[in-house]
Amino acid sequence: MALCLRLAVTIKEGGEYHEIQTSVEHKKKQAIWVALIGLGFTGCATVSSDLNYADRNNIDSARARCVELARSSGYQEVAVDSVERDGQAEWKVGLVVKKDGKDRKERCEYNASTNRVHMDS
Repeated sequence: MALCLRLAVTIKEGGEYHEIQTSVEHKKKQAIWVALIGLGFTGCATVSSDLNYADRNNIDSARARCVELARSSGYQEVAVDSVERDGQAEWKVGLVVKKDGKDRKERCEYNASTNRVHMDS
């Protein structure tokens, strides 16, 4: 059995009395709808971040992010030697780089879930 309380307020306007009734149950329903709409919007943000993750969890993204890091670290003539998946979202990229006229091999790790990249030196 639903409990429905009504609150009656009497106000005097221009010499006449008017009775205004508000329903506590109606207020509760409004609060629930506002909360549900808010939860719906947070779900949209989560879906968007999952889509970004899906877009970057691939061999091309791993290769591009590691080459970008190597170039920004001062290496010239960066070439990708190998790309291997290491788990669900982790990638290991082997690079051949040139710095100060010398070739050397570097390993780069890319994590698609966090979008972070670092080189093992």
